[in-house]
Amino acid sequence: MLAISGSLRAQSANTRLLAALPALAPPGMCFDVYPTLGELPLYNEDLDVHPELPAVRRWRTAIHRADGLVIATPEYNHSIPGVLKNAVDWASRPRGDASLSGKAVAVMVVTASRLHGFRGLTDTVRILAGLGNLVVPHPEVVVGGAPDALTGEPDGSVRPADPRVAALIRVQLQALSDVIGTGAATAALVAPTGRQRTG
Repeated sequence: MLAISGSLRAQSANTRLLAALPALAPPGMCFDVYPTLGELPLYNEDLDVHPELPAVRRWRTAIHRADGLVIATPEYNHSIPGVLKNAVDWASRPRGDASLSGKAVAVMVVTASRLHGFRGLTDTVRILAGLGNLVVPHPEVVVGGAPDALTGEPDGSVRPADPRVAALIRVQLQALSDVIGTGAATAALVAPTGRQRTG
């Protein structure tokens, strides 16, 4: 499972949440955390050439090889962070052979606010679904009150401070595993509804 943080901050609560997933996942689900989205340049069609830029090749290859994706992202200005949107734009190309299409995806949001996060979640899900991916719809996992929402353990592991949040994540990861096991993401693949503009 490819695990992706939508934040570049070293002490990001979303990146820390990814470290908590193995203890909450169903048996057999393993995670490979993508090291950084920051190495990707801003999407520019003039740079989207063959051979691919090394950073772009690594990113697209990681998605191609993954059974599914887990994305933990903050909400920036009521929407998806620019760094994550940029990564999605790169993975949505080339048309007809995009790595980010026909994938099973789970999205979760960690935010400092106890009131926000759902708009960022909704936009992220909408964009991914529009590219032909099957995003696990329920339960919606929005964790407020970061950084106190996550607790560090003496052994260096991380867990959600609220057991109810841990339970939601367990259900979401099980649902993701079920989607992957049935092949539903590939079967539900549809042509992307959005078109990337040439600029």
